[in-house]
Amino acid sequence: MTGSTQENSHWIVRLNYRNRTASFALLFAAIGVYFYGVAHSGFAWAMLVLQFLIYPHLMYLRARHSRSPLAAELNNLLCDSLLFGIWIGWLGFPLWISYTMVIGVTINLMVFRGPKGFLQAAAALAAGVLLSLAIQSPQLAHYSYWPSDLLCIAGLTLYLMMVGNVAFTRNDRIRETRDQLHKSQKALQQANQALQRQLEENTLLQQQLREQADRDPLTGAYNRRYFDVSINRELSFCQRHEQPLSLVLLDIDHFKSVNDDHGHQAGDLLLVTLANLLHQHSRASDIVCRFGGEEFLIVLPNTDCTTAKERAEQYRVAFAAAGVTWLDQPVSRTLSAGVACFPAQANDAAGLIHCADVALYEAKKSGRNRVVSFSDETREATHLSS
Repeated sequence: MTGSTQENSHWIVRLNYRNRTASFALLFAAIGVYFYGVAHSGFAWAMLVLQFLIYPHLMYLRARHSRSPLAAELNNLLCDSLLFGIWIGWLGFPLWISYTMVIGVTINLMVFRGPKGFLQAAAALAAGVLLSLAIQSPQLAHYSYWPSDLLCIAGLTLYLMMVGNVAFTRNDRIRETRDQLHKSQKALQQANQALQRQLEENTLLQQQLREQADRDPLTGAYNRRYFDVSINRELSFCQRHEQPLSLVLLDIDHFKSVNDDHGHQAGDLLLVTLANLLHQHSRASDIVCRFGGEEFLIVLPNTDCTTAKERAEQYRVAFAAAGVTWLDQPVSRTLSAGVACFPAQANDAAGLIHCADVALYEAKKSGRNRVVSFSDETREATHLSS
């Protein structure tokens, strides 16, 4: 058989072909020596050649060309057992020849089928023996020829060594495969861990990007975009739970003069100072937004008008006392604030902003550095002034 032909067959078929060819050749030698010691007919020699020199190649071709090579090869092993049983009975149960045949076929089937294979080999051997005894009268061999016995012992030893080597080779390959699998699993775990870290980093980056998109880069306060998204949610919550909500709209008095007199960097520093102050005097549930320019808007959930005005006064007093120093020059300004409340003065975000803006305008018109709450009088005064 060519190398390419063998490569196309099942590995068990190729393995058994090599083992069968070698072991059958040794049995041919042992039985041939036995025949030499006890004269046998030409028919017996022809059967010996057919069984042990030609039969292995026929069985290989049968298995190789079968639709199921593995199943065909396992059936070949059962056929070996049956034929060995016939030979044992026909030869009259010579001790070492019989022992070699029995051990060879039972080990072969046990390797592939376990204890079930042993029982199948024993049954096939018994069937072969009974078939042989049915053809000829029972007889026991009284002749023993030591060269034949030595060949059986040598052949059996070599066969067991081949089986042991095959077992070692297969175990070694299994161990290598297991080690490779372990390495692959470890590499996969490391890859999964790296992927998990990357996902966590991506999630953190997305959170940071969302945070950056929602915050004013200068002051760190929320921007108008975030206010527009969150105010409706807060109003819905307060309406559902029958809670008040207040808006405080702040504006730095005469802020333009800070930029004109001290530069925009001084103005930026004043804006940052105000934002920090508002965060320090706010609750975690409050929303501090830079509404535009020097205006800040604070959302106070679950806060009525009276409390909101008190909070606005705290902001005003704290900011007036804060001030900043720019180029060794003190820079301080005051705040004006307008307060509007839900649901007392408006039921939606646009109405609340309008009311807070009207109150802030009144605070500015009244002399600045003060807090004004929206009321009907505030609305009328604004209309009259306009």
